[in-house]
Amino acid sequence: KLLYTPLGELLIVQPDEALSPAHPLLPHGSGLYKLRTTLGYGPLASAVRTFLNSPHPLETLSDPKAYGSEGSILRDHESANYLKAVNGIVLQQTKHRRRMLREQRKHDLWPLFRPCSHAMSSPPTTEIAIGVEVL
Repeated sequence: KLLYTPLGELLIVQPDEALSPAHPLLPHGSGLYKLRTTLGYGPLASAVRTFLNSPHPLETLSDPKAYGSEGSILRDHESANYLKAVNGIVLQQTKHRRRMLREQRKHDLWPLFRPCSHAMSSPPTTEIAIGVEVL
């Protein structure tokens, strides 16, 4: 009952759970996963085949919720869902990259804004502790 056997590098796009049900062997939420493997007869190849065939595609297609109102297959075959997932991943990576660049620039510029050693120090501050009773 094996339906899929991958060759070479494998990219897995998982849309958001609001668009398509999550795969039982992947973390929840949208994501892009890359598997690098030379498929042969080893345990890794067996795991990849198990991943691709669970749930079995015929099991998915036997579910009435997998079809649209006109009989077209919707679940796991709606390309717009995967486009939204990829766009979300790209946006997330772009935000992360911008944040890292901003932090790097701040780190690189920080020595320029250090106070001089001969600059006046700030006046001493006094801290007063006030007791507060918690009921």
